[in-house]
Amino acid sequence: MLTFKLIEIVDGFYHYEIYPESKVEAKGTFIFNPETKEVKTRIEPNSPFDCLGHFVQGMRDDNGNLKKSGMVAWY
Repeated sequence: MLTFKLIEIVDGFYHYEIYPESKVEAKGTFIFNPETKEVKTRIEPNSPFDCLGHFVQGMRDDNGNLKKSGMVAWY
């Protein structure tokens, strides 16, 4: 399981923290602009799983909006 939360939005860049197995000590960071697709910071969480790939698959709601927080199950 992967949990994530939006920390802040600055100048169009969304700052998310990503927690594999909800472990704060293993967190990763992803800062990007969803309009331009520019990635400012990409820090992989300390996990053997593809956390950022799972995050990207689960970061939008059914209407296509970016979520403020969420959970994605491993499959």
